[in-house]
Amino acid sequence: MGGAKDFLDSFDTVEEALDNILDEWTRYYQVVDRDTMEVVKEGLARFKNFSPEGFNSNDSYSEDGR
Repeated sequence: MGGAKDFLDSFDTVEEALDNILDEWTRYYQVVDRDTMEVVKEGLARFKNFSPEGFNSNDSYSEDGR
């Protein structure tokens, strides 16, 4: 929810942590593994549920729609 409270919160899953992040336009978040202290997910809160797996770098787009 902001500040030190964010730092002290602990969740069992990344999904639970993401649910706790406020959808503020400019809020940046990091989800950190409590055992290793490694960042497991980070980014702007407005994109917290975005998954790049649905995109393919081989997809092409042309201006004529083909």
